[in-house]
Amino acid sequence: MPATASVNLHRLADDVAAIPMSGMIAAAKAAKKIVKDEGARVAGADGMKGKKKRGLKLLARDDIRQTADGATCRVQGRVPAWIWATDGTGSHRIRRRKRGPMRKMTVPHPGMPGRGAWFRVIARIEDVVPQIFTDEVRRVVR
Repeated sequence: MPATASVNLHRLADDVAAIPMSGMIAAAKAAKKIVKDEGARVAGADGMKGKKKRGLKLLARDDIRQTADGATCRVQGRVPAWIWATDGTGSHRIRRRKRGPMRKMTVPHPGMPGRGAWFRVIARIEDVVPQIFTDEVRRVVR
């Protein structure tokens, strides 16, 4: 009986030690799904695009690192599309879209207002990630 209790205790210690990394992987996957959903909502199905251009997809990348006292995870939106969707653009000059001798002429563009997209991503992630770690601890301790 003591050997079985000892084995169970070692297994529990190993599982508890693995919580930071396994929780970070689950949190990163959830965060990237939230980013993808919010990006599709903001940019539409084809991404942010102009006339007859390939759309910019609002995606993110993650970076998970093991540290001495646990693990860290950084989820970062791919720029500049997230900056435009969050803060907007100022007025700027764009090339005229018509054909003919004046096709290279530039015209003023008023810019676009920001929609606060990345702030909504952060708010949704702040709700989901603590629950992921709570579930991970409950799974290990059961």
